[in-house]
Amino acid sequence: MLTAIRPRRLLVVLAVVSVLLGAVSLVLNLTVLHAADTPAQLAAGLRSGALDLLSVNREANLPTWFSSALLLAAGAAAAATGVWAHRTRDRWRWHWSILAVAFCYLAVDELLRLHEKANHQVAEVVDPSGVFTFGWWLLAAPLVALFAAAYIRFLRALPAPIGLLIVVGGTLYVGGAIGMEMVGSWLADDRGTTVSAAYVLATTAEEVLEMLGVVVFLYAVTSYAHTRARVVDAPVAHPATPPAEAVDGGVRGRREDVAGAGTTAAAPDGPGPASEIGAGSTRAA
Repeated sequence: MLTAIRPRRLLVVLAVVSVLLGAVSLVLNLTVLHAADTPAQLAAGLRSGALDLLSVNREANLPTWFSSALLLAAGAAAAATGVWAHRTRDRWRWHWSILAVAFCYLAVDELLRLHEKANHQVAEVVDPSGVFTFGWWLLAAPLVALFAAAYIRFLRALPAPIGLLIVVGGTLYVGGAIGMEMVGSWLADDRGTTVSAAYVLATTAEEVLEMLGVVVFLYAVTSYAHTRARVVDAPVAHPATPPAEAVDGGVRGRREDVAGAGTTAAAPDGPGPASEIGAGSTRAA
């Protein structure tokens, strides 16, 4: 299934769509912010249907569905690779399966924003200000570190280009999800609002980096599938089998040589006993 996909075309198309969604969202949000002269105009602009449909900062809209679909596709790609790995008893089969489950969870989280529910729990322990304004990432960061540590040997076992691509994809995704979330938290606390150009820039970068990270992962897995297919389908060189006539001729030749050698060995090298007797009788006479 994965081998039917052209990795480079997939990378280009999905990356372009991701960047375009982010660009459209950014332009719409900045237009609303700069066009409003009064708080009432700003509030009316923020309620526009275009923002509801296309802003990466809103829920249940086109960017959210696209991002969730990307994560589901990544989960499906990892699952397909896991099926192959289980069939071949590959050492890393469970790593692929766990990756598939992780991406499916992230797809659900993208739709339901489950991680944001942890903000209240974190706020009870840490002062919700600065980079901790949205503090859910404090719970996620240790889990990400443990997950990455558990996959170091797995990544090393992959072909070097594939392992590097997965690392790049993971860095983009985590950098967006956690890194830019920290930046957005600080900006929201510093300005006392999430309605600012700086916050819009940070959240747009967050979502676009997440999408690009998943796109790079998809490119890595589909490229890996093509690499496996080339190895499996490569012709195996067999020693050339000589023609039957040559084999028969060789056997007959060897038999004649053996027979000739036997005849030569049986022939006397000098006069035999009868000639010696005849010569003795002549001398006696």
